[in-house]
Amino acid sequence: MEGIIAGCALVAYADGWVTAEEHDRMLGLIRGFDPIAAFGLDDVIATFEALTKRFATDQRDGEAAAFEAVARLKGAARYPALLVEACCAIAAADGGFDAEERRTAIRICEVLELDPAEFDIADAP
Repeated sequence: MEGIIAGCALVAYADGWVTAEEHDRMLGLIRGFDPIAAFGLDDVIATFEALTKRFATDQRDGEAAAFEAVARLKGAARYPALLVEACCAIAAADGGFDAEERRTAIRICEVLELDPAEFDIADAP
């Protein structure tokens, strides 16, 4: 659960804040994601909010901890691709997929050893 939520938090906070739309999109995606739904919505919300608060307090430390959690998903069956898809949906939730969010999603792909082009988020030439 922590790896998925950490990735979502990284993208949601990539531009320095989390919009209500991004928060709501994350919750909607998580509700439909069986492996995480088993943890309970309260735990999911608490984990997401703790991570975003950590970003606000010390962005480098928060990002390092979040990327460490994301890295634990590397090599897992289907979770890495689902995480990137969720991150893309969260990034687009507030009406756009800005440069900071795109860079963060690409970095998540790199950590998970996935090709960003598979998710249509590769850097533009």
